[in-house]
Amino acid sequence: MKNLNPMDFENDSLLSDLQGNILKGHGRDHTTNIFLQFKNTEKAKNKAKKWLNEFAEKNVTSFKKQLRERDLFKRNKIDGGIFSTVLVSASGYDYFLGIGKQTKLKDMAFIEGMKKRIQLNNDPKKEDWEGGFQHDSHILVILADDNSNRMGAFSKNLLEEIQEFADIHCIQYGNALRNANGDGLEHFGYVDGISQPLFLKDEVDAYMSFHAITDKNKLKFDPTADTDLVLVKDPYSKEANAFGSYFVFRKLEQKVQKFKKRESELHFGELGGASIVGRFEDGSPVSLDKEDGIIGSGNFNNFNYDTDPSGGRCPHFAHIRKVNPREADTQKRIMARRGIPFGQRNVSTEVDPNFEQMPTGGVGLLFMSYQKSIVDQFEFIQQAWANNKDFQHSKTGIDAIIGQSDDPTARTYNFPIPYGKAPTNLPANQRQFNQFVDMKGGEYFFAPSISFLKNM
Repeated sequence: MKNLNPMDFENDSLLSDLQGNILKGHGRDHTTNIFLQFKNTEKAKNKAKKWLNEFAEKNVTSFKKQLRERDLFKRNKIDGGIFSTVLVSASGYDYFLGIGKQTKLKDMAFIEGMKKRIQLNNDPKKEDWEGGFQHDSHILVILADDNSNRMGAFSKNLLEEIQEFADIHCIQYGNALRNANGDGLEHFGYVDGISQPLFLKDEVDAYMSFHAITDKNKLKFDPTADTDLVLVKDPYSKEANAFGSYFVFRKLEQKVQKFKKRESELHFGELGGASIVGRFEDGSPVSLDKEDGIIGSGNFNNFNYDTDPSGGRCPHFAHIRKVNPREADTQKRIMARRGIPFGQRNVSTEVDPNFEQMPTGGVGLLFMSYQKSIVDQFEFIQQAWANNKDFQHSKTGIDAIIGQSDDPTARTYNFPIPYGKAPTNLPANQRQFNQFVDMKGGEYFFAPSISFLKNM
């Protein structure tokens, strides 16, 4: 597939008008995610437009600026400072353009919004969402920085600027977790975010080098992605190279203590958790070995399931196998994931805490993703793969991490014991793995071009 070369000046207008974080994550360790609904008066609307124009001009980070900051940090360790981006919901477009006048962004999930897709995604009913998510938000402002105090001061000033013409429904804070190797974790303690589509030529070159492969035809898994996997022509900008992307935000709370207790009850050591996730805690793929500790575990991604059709190594219900089967015809479904953990831990995952030291709630993942189509990518993966107990084989069970189903048999699993053998029926108390991730709310947005935000 075609990669983007940032060094090619022909791409300059695209890079300058495209918001950052879409084609590559912003890389900061702390985020502030502010959900806003503007007040419904003509005066407020005029002030909101003026503020958004100025915020886009002064603060929204273009992809070109993001890449320049990345280069300066790599070469000279220069801090890139605050990163910011603005996402607009369907109700936000109605607010700015007029109700019913948004006719050019066609994705039906975006048009209807996440609340009207609850039954399709098997999400909890709206009344069970956190209060802030029960309201409609016109825009989501994401701020990110490695310096949390600087980000906090910037956020405070922003909130004071907009309070006259906007209501703040909720603010979600993200904070990266890392292991001793510096790899990003989620709250269950597993390395996260390893497998991403790679849009930049230098990233693909680095992937090849890391896996010591010179011939691309010998790759077991090729993460190379064309930008049209996530980019959509911005229909409301007059610029020729104006693009945006559909964006999904979901707050997923993790019941860490209950998950780790159940994981320990499976009675087959670390293989139990690795079978549920598809990787060991250090990132080693369970499809490659029955033990963790492979070289480069936190970044290793060159594998597929061609030699494991039965699921005897990596079960078909394992999270990473459910949401990315690693087959050529499934690569059009994947998303650019940009999630970050939320919530504070009193005891680090590094010390292998006792169960009583683990969080019982209040922690989890702020799931975020960019895609060309919410219907064909995020929702397809959630509905047809994660929530489907018969994908890829009959009665295999739903995704053991993010799957959602009212069917009591959907969380009954056949584990591959011993390792390498086709999954078999275990005693009843070994086959059940309950839901330990709860969706608390979210919304669908569009990340418009900077030129649209500047000239609304």
